[in-house]
Amino acid sequence: MALRAGLQVLVRPSRLSYAARRFYSDFDHGSSGAIRQAGGAFSKKEQAQEDQYFKRLQQEQLDHLREEATKHHEEEIEAHEDAIHDLEAQIKRHRDMMQRHKTRLDEHVSDMNKDKK
Repeated sequence: MALRAGLQVLVRPSRLSYAARRFYSDFDHGSSGAIRQAGGAFSKKEQAQEDQYFKRLQQEQLDHLREEATKHHEEEIEAHEDAIHDLEAQIKRHRDMMQRHKTRLDEHVSDMNKDKK
């Protein structure tokens, strides 16, 4: 008995009126406004204005993306140039250090040779 009562609740038809169901079904299918539905010159003009608006909006978005990409690439290039400069400074420092060690080693070797004689 309880099962049948539950089934009746599930099978019960919608209580929405015919007009309400039609409104919701039209709304769900993405119907356009009243002017566009009527057609004619106003419909074409409205469509052209919408197309123009979205084209302009898309162009602005693309321009913004280009600017951001350019800015990002310039920052990346600058960071790499800074890294190159730092590495070149380290290389110079190490070469100088190697030269000092070589000079000191040569001095020690010559001192040892003098001591042996």
